[in-house]
Amino acid sequence: MITVTVFNKNNEIVGVQLEGHAEFGRRGRDIVCSAVSILYINLVNSLESFTKDEKELNGDTKINFQNVILKSMPSAEAELLFQSFMLGITTIEQKYGRKYISILNQEV
Repeated sequence: MITVTVFNKNNEIVGVQLEGHAEFGRRGRDIVCSAVSILYINLVNSLESFTKDEKELNGDTKINFQNVILKSMPSAEAELLFQSFMLGITTIEQKYGRKYISILNQEV
């Protein structure tokens, strides 16, 4: 299962963490993992391209772990990008179920 942890501060998203593997399909054919991965990659690339928000990126692909955390409160643009990411993630959770993806919220 993929666990998506959403880091919130004062009701605003300041980061997300992805961990695990959906196990929806065999390697190379897991559409749940592919969808989550592209949403995350698009989030990180969009934060880099469209905002000036400073961020910290960490990850280890060997253990399927990635995260992006903003170093301060998000700009309006960053908040919109995080909300867009969450729309995609919650849609995947609704479509494929909590057997494959779980969304957790954590106040920081």
